[in-house]
Amino acid sequence: MSQYTPLISVIVPSYRHEDFLSQRLNTISQQTYENIEIILLDDASPDNSGNVLNRFASTCEKVVALDINEKNSGLPIHQWVKGLSLARGEYIWIAESDDESEPEFLSELLCLLTRNPSAGMAYCDSQVIDEKGHHIAKYDYTSTQYADDGLWESDFCMHGRDFVVSYMVFRNLIPNVSAVLFRASVLKGFLCESQLKYSADWALYNKILLSHDIAFSCAAMNKFRKHIQTTRWHNKKSYAIELKEKFALLKSLKHDLELDSRAQNNIASSLGFIFENRHKHKKVEALCKSVSQLDKAQIETLYLFGANDIAERVIDTSIAMGITPVVIDSFKAGQICKGLNVSALKRYDLSPSSVVVICSLSHQDAMQTLLEQHEFKGQVLRV
Repeated sequence: MSQYTPLISVIVPSYRHEDFLSQRLNTISQQTYENIEIILLDDASPDNSGNVLNRFASTCEKVVALDINEKNSGLPIHQWVKGLSLARGEYIWIAESDDESEPEFLSELLCLLTRNPSAGMAYCDSQVIDEKGHHIAKYDYTSTQYADDGLWESDFCMHGRDFVVSYMVFRNLIPNVSAVLFRASVLKGFLCESQLKYSADWALYNKILLSHDIAFSCAAMNKFRKHIQTTRWHNKKSYAIELKEKFALLKSLKHDLELDSRAQNNIASSLGFIFENRHKHKKVEALCKSVSQLDKAQIETLYLFGANDIAERVIDTSIAMGITPVVIDSFKAGQICKGLNVSALKRYDLSPSSVVVICSLSHQDAMQTLLEQHEFKGQVLRV
């Protein structure tokens, strides 16, 4: 780039990730871009995370701060705000403590921001990994609510406002904050305390992008770890909180974009979709109850049709019954769903003594039709 190498502040907000923390810190110290400072934070973890951070700080000269809370702050964004107040860099990387990254992550995203001075933030594609660090899948950007036209298949820089209106009003399409490099001046202008538990990052990105462009690298240099603490199926209460936050976020965008007719139409569509699926948790739990009542002695094979969050919840139920299901999804064949290999749908596999659980809300009618075309005569359970 040039002889001048701007300082990047790496903020590591840690909480209860002792099992992943050492590997995360290693992937930070092994970055090919070296002019960094590392700020370590722990939010009163009940495990051994504090000792892991202390050991790393004693051996890594790039650590400039180590702050361990005596009492948990309650929300991750409180740690982001604290880390930003300690940061001196021109760029900020919030490297969550359970994720990993490729060595070239910082150098590549810094180059991307340098080439695109209008961008307030840049992010890269993500691999999804499991508890043991094994690759599960690439992040899935597809949706029935928008047409992406292959947008995420190559690098791009686009107007942030257009990105929000076309995509972010439907879902948070930045896999997690570990995939992002921010300009410090931009982040300091928008990051503030928030009471949002599940959507604080989404709200932050929207605020930034309404006035700054966004750059993207299609290289999957972020490794987003999916494990029990990242799932949203904990209970009915947590699901209700998330729904409430999504409604509030979209209503805020509706106000911010009140003069944009396309934005208003997309927001209305998104609100309608959320409202239509507001009972998803209840429906999926009812589906799991139906699965649990099956006579496993009468089932040759239990198939889960669709590799997604619904399938993950049904996998938990079937494993508890002593049944290891087969996950089928032709579009995601070869990937991993909750530790199970995903296979393509094949007609000859579906014997009449099998049971197929359709794991979808939006596509279940089409999936039912496909099973009929495959002449499946066994039992089908639907959401």
